[in-house]
Amino acid sequence: MAQLRDYLHTAVPAPLMDVGVEVVDLHAYIAKIDRELKTQRYDDIDAPLLYVRIQIGEATCNALIDCGASRNYISQDCMVRAGLGPRVRRKSQPTQVTLADGHTHKSIDRCIDAVPVYFAPHASEAVSFDILDTKFDMILGMSWLRSEDHPVNFFHRTVHIRHRNGVLVSCMVPLPHPSINFHVVSAASMRASIIRDDIEEMGVCFLHALPPRDTSSTDSSSDPRITELLDAYSDMFEGPHGVVPDRPIRHKIILEDGAVPPRGCIYRMSEEELSVLRAQLDDLLEKGWIRPSSSPYGAPVLFVRKKNKNLRLCIDYRKLNAQTIRNADPFPCIDNLLEQLGGAQFLSKLDLKSGYHQLEIRKEDRYKTAFKTRYGHFEWLVMSFGLTNAPATFQAAMTTEFRHMVDRYVLIYLDDILIYNRSLEEHVEHLRTVLERLRQAKYKANRDKCEFARQELEYLGHYVTPQGIRPLAYKIEALRVWPEPTNTTDVRSFMGLAGYYQRFITGYSRIAAPMTRLQSPKVPFVFDDVAQRSFQALKTAMLMAPSLASMTPPCQRE
Repeated sequence: MAQLRDYLHTAVPAPLMDVGVEVVDLHAYIAKIDRELKTQRYDDIDAPLLYVRIQIGEATCNALIDCGASRNYISQDCMVRAGLGPRVRRKSQPTQVTLADGHTHKSIDRCIDAVPVYFAPHASEAVSFDILDTKFDMILGMSWLRSEDHPVNFFHRTVHIRHRNGVLVSCMVPLPHPSINFHVVSAASMRASIIRDDIEEMGVCFLHALPPRDTSSTDSSSDPRITELLDAYSDMFEGPHGVVPDRPIRHKIILEDGAVPPRGCIYRMSEEELSVLRAQLDDLLEKGWIRPSSSPYGAPVLFVRKKNKNLRLCIDYRKLNAQTIRNADPFPCIDNLLEQLGGAQFLSKLDLKSGYHQLEIRKEDRYKTAFKTRYGHFEWLVMSFGLTNAPATFQAAMTTEFRHMVDRYVLIYLDDILIYNRSLEEHVEHLRTVLERLRQAKYKANRDKCEFARQELEYLGHYVTPQGIRPLAYKIEALRVWPEPTNTTDVRSFMGLAGYYQRFITGYSRIAAPMTRLQSPKVPFVFDDVAQRSFQALKTAMLMAPSLASMTPPCQRE
């Protein structure tokens, strides 16, 4: 306040003078506020409160550490979010509570006993709460703080909890970020409010328009060198069409001995589906990707609804796939790919447009891909989705094209091509090399899904930065709200997502052991307390997952 007063004595903002605000009014008001503040007990106290983040059931809560509270309290809202309603009981004798102002008294007649609270993946304990109408999620008072298992250091803002193996582990203690209510008003309106003196407190804030945020630290795609490079390779982002012959990799469909063409019927379709089918067949014929067929094969077609509500054409190749010999082409290990990014400062990601359709099917195998519709019998000239070896063929094709660049400055995973470097100059040259290779091989990229010269981007379900990698936020949120499994299939789905991010969880195998056991069809599904603790511990561990620093590969070191 003193600084604001000094500022107004020396420099009054021009806009205030322009609308006729009298400076003396502001000075008088500030002096009034100064006098009032000097009489308040907490004039010089602005230290933030100390919180610890915890997990109760499906809810993540912030608990206030309060050595002035004699008991533990939980708010009605937090109790509902954590699904603790059925556990609430009435006290035989209500508790009288005196609040911090020393005058307000509350009578508390509801409580919850022995709530399982997770402070860290392996640090949980049962805590009892009284239910209090408070703005905090919960308050941990002296009934919890007095234990030697909960050392608190207010100076360093740390809270430690006793791990189940006896070791003290630190908990997350984020600083609070309270919201401030504010209104943007004209200078004239503010002057009128001061004159009426009908507002108890008012802060004066002069707003200044800041220049646009400098995004160069994370995005160099507007750098002239990148812009000129993309302009020079604009033909690379045109839509693909036709069949590109003589590529080293073609899709093969090798059947088991004695296989015969499977029989099937045409699936019924709605008017909307028939309309979309006709349009998509016309488009595929025009691009030269399918042709009329008289093959003895004929898989049925169907539609699935995409997230944007559009219809996706699918071909039911299940019977053909059952007869197909699977090849053993390897896929890259995702952990190994992510480790290669250590030390990378600039990243570009290329996404091929209709990538599968840019690969040819071997001529003698095309008749096997035939599918039948109400509007005719067709077969593919290019690789289609749904064929059992299609992903392996595509991976092999990309690896063949970029073999001399892989693990040096290029990573390949299906149709995602990632270029990574430690300097922008080097990155521009390597990006040029990759684009030139794609041009020579006549591949086309989807400009809308490509990212260029970024320092941070999403890759293979992770967020990659120069400092390391971390899980995607929406994936962590999916785990947080995951409902309790009710059968083996539910367990497998949950463990599939949790297992994908296991590198972020210390001691994952030990934590997940009870849930892992439930995935076996030979084990009866019984979701007991042990499985429940494992389920919640995995959720808590993911919510507290740190960023992982990546090691710098030898090829990237100076």
